[in-house]
Amino acid sequence: RAQQLPPHILAATSSPKGPCSEMAPRRLSLLAALAAGARAHEHFLLLGGNDEPNPAVLGYIPVPLDSSYSDVRLDVEGKVPSYLNGTLYRGAPGHWPDGWWLDGLITLNAFRFSQGSVSYSMQWSKDEAYNRTVAGTAPNPPAPMGPVPGAIPHPANSSWPTGVAFRQVQGQILGSTGISNANSFDAATLQPLEMPFVYSDDLGAPFLAPTHEQTIDGHVVHHLVTGMQKGSGGVPSYVVYTIKPGTRTRDLVAKIEHPKESSPLAGYPSFQHMPLLTSEYYVMLEAPCYYPETVTSVGEVDWKGWGSNPLAGGHVRLVSRATGESIVYPLKSTVFAMHHINAFHDGNNLIIDTIQTFPWFVPCSEAFKGLDMDSYVDNWKKIGSGFAMSKLVRLTLPLDRPGATVAAQPLSNVTGMEFPTISYDKLNGKPYRYAWGCWMSSAKAPYYDALLKLDVQTGASTSWKVDGHYPGEPIFVPSPEGKSEDDGVVMTNVLDTLKNQTYLVLLDGQTMKQIGRAGPTPHVIPHGFHGRYYDRKLNAAAETAAAVWV
Repeated sequence: RAQQLPPHILAATSSPKGPCSEMAPRRLSLLAALAAGARAHEHFLLLGGNDEPNPAVLGYIPVPLDSSYSDVRLDVEGKVPSYLNGTLYRGAPGHWPDGWWLDGLITLNAFRFSQGSVSYSMQWSKDEAYNRTVAGTAPNPPAPMGPVPGAIPHPANSSWPTGVAFRQVQGQILGSTGISNANSFDAATLQPLEMPFVYSDDLGAPFLAPTHEQTIDGHVVHHLVTGMQKGSGGVPSYVVYTIKPGTRTRDLVAKIEHPKESSPLAGYPSFQHMPLLTSEYYVMLEAPCYYPETVTSVGEVDWKGWGSNPLAGGHVRLVSRATGESIVYPLKSTVFAMHHINAFHDGNNLIIDTIQTFPWFVPCSEAFKGLDMDSYVDNWKKIGSGFAMSKLVRLTLPLDRPGATVAAQPLSNVTGMEFPTISYDKLNGKPYRYAWGCWMSSAKAPYYDALLKLDVQTGASTSWKVDGHYPGEPIFVPSPEGKSEDDGVVMTNVLDTLKNQTYLVLLDGQTMKQIGRAGPTPHVIPHGFHGRYYDRKLNAAAETAAAVWV
């Protein structure tokens, strides 16, 4: 760990335009110590931290705000399957102006495959928060009221840092975050196209919304949350919509005002990071967790202002895609989940597989207070033990008994799995068997240090782990000639803290054995969020639907 660090870290400590100019003295001490090549133990003590250094601290080092890379050819070891001719897109925070990890400015990272070769590109998301940070200007103040009833009190064309997750609408790739305003970017250059992407309807913007959408058969389904912030106006509601293939029009499915099941007294809609979808239902897992009323600057969240009401209990809401009517199933114990695995129909039942992030009795309003950078870097033992608590659970909803109380059942005895993915394009909303995810191999790990493959039918699991390496969310790409669900490649970027670098790993989807790798990338990619692999335009107009990106 005393090896020389990558050039971008050294530059970050000296460049007047670099991210360190706005960082607190404690973070400057960390960077200076890293740049000097000090041993981890020594630079950790410089911070006044605990008696042990954070082994994964390299993933929290900022990326210079003026850096970018275009089509850098990576060294390849092993095998790159010939059917990989698309691009893996990955979002990762690289600078944290307000000191909260989830509020980070976003780097857009792309690993492009072509005939056995892999190239790498990176651009910053050139949104409003990034531009004002680079310029050193103050954020625009909130407006007295939202541009439309129920909206966030900021201009409709405001652009947030996006790239926490990705989707396609009308053939354009959109980076998203927990706001309805998503930004589209060029698939090849990563340069901005529409900041934000403009829909052709009158629903308006900007609204609170889940970071993730759901896509089945070209239909994008999502929801907005209205009326939750001071000055928003309107009625606290869910607004569920669908976008037909080839369009950018959000067609209304349902408007659910004052959802009393989520919040019996106030009728507040719950915070949801991710919904689920089947051929018949839009699936919402409602926990008694509520958005802050505070209106913050674009790119920031009042992480200390979240609301909770454990007495309200948890529910599953099924919204009919055909009629917009809701069926609500109370849960025996609340299940708060950031990331779900899948939902599907099984006879008269609807099955939901998800990851319970923390125990039912922990309010999100307390859990979210620990998402600041100081906690991630310094209080890593507590953060790691919290990550390791997540549980895999299954909810079985009897469709022939609407409103029946449902109890979560263990899906596996594995704990500490997160960022789950499946063979999404083929099996989202359908019966499936395998899931892949990041894994805390030990409660003593500082961050996700392994990858896990889970058999949801048997509960069995297989893992991949290299000491000192921290992988991102795994993305599964099926083989076009595969005869089994798991016949394909699992890919992700990996942070190697022993060599202070990042590389792309390719694993056999069946055995979880490494078949190839590419790298190192020209800079260290910090601990990141989500990714998607695309090799063609999706949900596009008919004349471009077959277009392939190479």
